[in-house]
Amino acid sequence: MSTSSSHTVLSPTDPEAGPFTLRIGERTVRADRNDELLAAVFGPEYLEESDPEVLFLMRLEQAIVIATAVQESIVANAVQRRDLDETTDEDTWTALLAERETVDPGVRWEHRVPLVLVSSLFAPYTERDQPIGNIAWIDPTDDVTMLESLQGLGVIELLEHGDLAVA
Repeated sequence: MSTSSSHTVLSPTDPEAGPFTLRIGERTVRADRNDELLAAVFGPEYLEESDPEVLFLMRLEQAIVIATAVQESIVANAVQRRDLDETTDEDTWTALLAERETVDPGVRWEHRVPLVLVSSLFAPYTERDQPIGNIAWIDPTDDVTMLESLQGLGVIELLEHGDLAVA
């Protein structure tokens, strides 16, 4: 079945499937280019843009949305496991629950519950120092780093993708 004019959802054995493949949930998407894989995650409008700066801003926006959702899921699971509770200090709660665009964990994040951050919101892209520690990063720099970041967070499973940063 076709999901857009540029990429299709096909079975892995389909001979017309593209060389790049990802799994998102129960869906397997095959495509000819990395940007088509991202369009399967973000929506078809990602393929309608050609300006590299606008594409970066689209990835950044999606990275923030995804980081927020993943952080909320991590916090909910941590509360269930009692890794976070009424004894957790206010600074920890503030960092975990803050908007991803404004969160300031300080120089080091050492809590056992990981903090999900977007790399482009910190140095060298902004004046905010990039913290170290138990941090899960989403990197929207280009299609490849975005795909690899999403895989690292478990949002998608890359079965095969290209190494080129641009399509």
